Amino acid sequence: MTDEYRQSRADLLVVWERAIAGEDGPLPGTVLEPLITPQGWCGHVHGQHAIKVMAAVEAISQAYGLPAGSIVARTLAADDDVFIWAYNTRSGADYHLRWPHPVLDGSEFVDIKRESAGTTLLDLVQLTAWARAYKESWQAIRSGRPVDVEQFARRLNRLRAGILDILTRTTPRQVRELLVRVGIDRESLPGDLADVIDYPLDRDPTIPIPR
Repeated sequence: MTDEYRQSRADLLVVWERAIAGEDGPLPGTVLEPLITPQGWCGHVHGQHAIKVMAAVEAISQAYGLPAGSIVARTLAADDDVFIWAYNTRSGADYHLRWPHPVLDGSEFVDIKRESAGTTLLDLVQLTAWARAYKESWQAIRSGRPVDVEQFARRLNRLRAGILDILTRTTPRQVRELLVRVGIDRESLPGDLADVIDYPLDRDPTIPIPR
């Protein structure tokens, strides 16, 4: 940890204790455990009810001289504490909020998380549904029909995230065959993903024969 990092972290805490956690602040008595990032900073906040912390996001932005809308706050599943990401730009927070959710994590059932060494039926069902939704948007664009661009981008990013996540627990072949069955064209996939799973070059790839 460099001296510059230590000083930046100390400066963050000084502002927090004076403008946020002081007696006249919006979150008196709270504690911030910050981490400096290249895009700003983030940290665990505890000592007040999560609802109060979430309501104080605008005051936190003002205290640190950040643009409105540049902070993302999330309650932690294990307790009533909050984790916040403070970005130097509003676009940073906007990008954060558009990350694909949910992730394919090897769960067997909805809302029941577990570690898995391989893919589960839920993984494959969700990835198939995401691929079909993306295919629908892709074909709409190709045919010139009106398209919700934000929906298209969301579906593309969700499918991309799903492919990357599931590849950590299965082979490229399984992902490739799933997408072929859905009828995804290679040209509709980002080039790096198509290369990783060795996706067919033909526009109408042959459905693989079950073994």
